[in-house]
Amino acid sequence: MNTLLEIISSQYWIFFEIAVVLVATKMFGILLKKLGLPQVLGALLAGVIIGLINLVLTKINPGLYLVDSNNQIIQVLALIGVNLIMFSAGMETNIKEIKKNGIASVVITVLGVVVPFLVGFIVSWILPDRLFNQEKNIILQRFFFGVILTATSVGITVAVLKELNVLHGKVGASIVTAAILDDIIGIIILAIFTANTENFSIGKAIVGIFTKNTGSLAFLITMLNVLLFFAVAIGLGALAHLIFKKMSEHFPHTRRLSIFSLSMCFFYAAIAEALFGVAAITGSFLAGMMIANMKESHYVERRIDMSAYMLFSPMFFANIGIGLDYNQIGAMFKGNNVVFILLFCFAFVLFGMASKFVGCGVGAKLCKYNWQESCKVGIGMMVRGEVCLIVANTGKAQGLISEQYYPAIILLIIVSSILTPLFLKMLYKKYPHTEIPEMAAAMEGIEQRKAVLAMDENAPEHTADGAAVKTEVADQAAIQTAEATESVDELEEDIND
Repeated sequence: MNTLLEIISSQYWIFFEIAVVLVATKMFGILLKKLGLPQVLGALLAGVIIGLINLVLTKINPGLYLVDSNNQIIQVLALIGVNLIMFSAGMETNIKEIKKNGIASVVITVLGVVVPFLVGFIVSWILPDRLFNQEKNIILQRFFFGVILTATSVGITVAVLKELNVLHGKVGASIVTAAILDDIIGIIILAIFTANTENFSIGKAIVGIFTKNTGSLAFLITMLNVLLFFAVAIGLGALAHLIFKKMSEHFPHTRRLSIFSLSMCFFYAAIAEALFGVAAITGSFLAGMMIANMKESHYVERRIDMSAYMLFSPMFFANIGIGLDYNQIGAMFKGNNVVFILLFCFAFVLFGMASKFVGCGVGAKLCKYNWQESCKVGIGMMVRGEVCLIVANTGKAQGLISEQYYPAIILLIIVSSILTPLFLKMLYKKYPHTEIPEMAAAMEGIEQRKAVLAMDENAPEHTADGAAVKTEVADQAAIQTAEATESVDELEEDIND
């Protein structure tokens, strides 16, 4: 036993721990993918199982463990992982798509955020005050359940819409755009709720010039920090955008683009936390937004994703499961607390899905969508994924949520991931709709040209021109179709990777 403890305490044991996490997360990821569930759940499940094994080993000897979640190296790798995930999410933000879909997606997003936010707060009243962190504002902790419910992860929805050939239809475009806006609004709300007003920040220093009693002005400091950070981030982002554009023109498809982007991600994360008291992942997300939609941004995104999903992301998701306090979770399910916890889990899952469905569905209906289109939008936005886990983990670090509520979050992700594809396919089977706007416009143009040519089809000079026109329009339609197909294929490849 002493020899084994010596081996585990060796500095080289970390390599074994990393190997265990990588193999376990990938194997469980493949398993859940075959079951039609997100691979991220496999990584989380792998972490939970490793954590349970650790629990058994510590009963044998307190020094035994398979993977130590408190190891500083693992924590740093996990921290890098979550920031790379949020950076990639920021790079996927398509401003052009937001402009194209306009007011409808904004209305869908706003109601899809406000309704779940309020529902999460209301559902939290199932839990008595004694089950919350007594060192933090309990009302703030109750509202944080609403913050968790605002998150949407439409990766599964996108895959289903592509399978049904409706990703670029009216409903599909609205869902994708609303999800983008959802991420932006969600990250602002998260920044407000998790802002640190105890340590140094620029906002706190500014308020301190006018008063020494900064403790009673926490909300003012938080809002000032958030506003200052977004102003600085956008200002620096404009400069970075120009530099990135020049580099893209002179050095296309080179590693220096990825290195520059990666350093920008970490720089934004650092100043967000150190100077403004805002969560580091907020900085990473904004850094991604600043260089999104550029000529080489897709190239960079793929390289960043490759680095993230090879090592850092698995470490982050697995470490959530490994680091849970299973003794505390077990204690919460004993005695009188079990009734409250189980009832809360049921309500959190049921109303968590219903709130997105109602909020986004009503938003679509207000924008003159018909009932079946509104239902499709509501169901498409219902699914939750890794963003929920990231938000919860950030709240946990701030003392806003405890481990005993993680089962409710995990259940929400699993149930919504299973039901969303089923409901969408059922709706599209009953109300089929395969309109693709780009193709529809191209085909309409072709039909109009054909009608004009048919009016004088016997004229030789018009016949020749007509053939040329037909060929030109058909070629344009083919190009548009190819571009749309390529974009969708690349998106699917990223989702399934």
